[in-house]
Amino acid sequence: MVFCPTDDLYDGEIRLQLTGTAEAKPEKNWVPAYYFDICLMDGTKVGTCDLRIGHNEKTYIGGNIGYAVDEAYRGHRYAAKTVRLLLLLARRHGMQYLIITCDPANKASSRTCELAGGRYLETAVIPDDNEMYAAGKRYAMVYRFDLTELAPPSRLNDSAAVREQYASSEKLTSRISIHSKYSVNRQGFGNWIASHYDIRPGMSVLELGCGTGEMWLGREDVISSCARFVLSDLSSGMLSAAKKTLKGFRNIEYRVIDIQDIPFDDKGFDVVIANMMLYHVPDLQTGLREVKRVLKGGGAFYCATYGENGMMSYICDLFRAYGIKKHINSAFTLQNGEEKLKGVFREVHRFFYEDALEVTDVEDMVDYIRSLTDMSGLEELTRDELRKVLTANMSGGVLRVPKEYGMFVAG
Repeated sequence: MVFCPTDDLYDGEIRLQLTGTAEAKPEKNWVPAYYFDICLMDGTKVGTCDLRIGHNEKTYIGGNIGYAVDEAYRGHRYAAKTVRLLLLLARRHGMQYLIITCDPANKASSRTCELAGGRYLETAVIPDDNEMYAAGKRYAMVYRFDLTELAPPSRLNDSAAVREQYASSEKLTSRISIHSKYSVNRQGFGNWIASHYDIRPGMSVLELGCGTGEMWLGREDVISSCARFVLSDLSSGMLSAAKKTLKGFRNIEYRVIDIQDIPFDDKGFDVVIANMMLYHVPDLQTGLREVKRVLKGGGAFYCATYGENGMMSYICDLFRAYGIKKHINSAFTLQNGEEKLKGVFREVHRFFYEDALEVTDVEDMVDYIRSLTDMSGLEELTRDELRKVLTANMSGGVLRVPKEYGMFVAG
């Protein structure tokens, strides 16, 4: 078997360092395997793992993945993060699914399988000719991971890329400002979103991907009435910006949080918010399950997003003559978000926000386009080329840009 490169098996928090590989041994019913050290990004070893490529009766009982995190480093969900990285490597070998098993008494390991997106199949009886039987084990909980359901690797859904894109608030501020300046609907998207929130005194609120925190300006009464109010972001740079924006506010906790691994107990929040960010999540279903886990019974999850026929689609069409193709991140949109949410939540409602941009200064639109990430060639165009096309499409001194935004409320 040809083994794949493994240099990219990292997520910004841990890295898998290859220590060896093993060819198949048919006489022992062993499949080819990779062996890794689990390391922090600074090189500190925190555990070990392995990936076995292929399926047979042994991998069904013993699993395709094994992992062990050193006791001193447990409690950070490094095992679940390791599994997610190994799933990508398994898919490179054309595997459609893989199996992970654990001892029924090992609650931490079964929780790891659930966090990483596994589906419980059964608790299997271990045959008496299996090595695990000889070690004293009699049963194995079997989890299946369907690799065809993984989102394809993309910088639009890469945690490290998202951290880089939002390391500071400059680009995000540029994107927000054009809406503030040229939107036809003067209510404002942030105000419209907030009008849907049902936040009552004494509630606990968690926002994931809070950005600069600007939408909470003028809402100190809401924040101060909450028993707990947590603003979080994947980027520490964004949190710094939010702290400056809301420096006069009290009762706010600030946390760096990845939605795929929310560090709070089950059923801790009445309201969870994740606006304009779910399309960046590498493993969306894991993220949604984490939201569901920390949400109280009867609680509400609010998540705003865009549609597939709005600004990005319009911009790509404008520059088609330059070879620009539509490259819309459709991981979570107004068109497909309901279906994805219903895989986790029982009740889902969708709301549309009617709006458009009427831009009178093309320089602002040029700045907006230059702030975008991974737009399939747009970043290679000069400001003059961008300006020329935008100006040519103005009518009466106005460039009308369609917008398609809205939100879902799930519970």
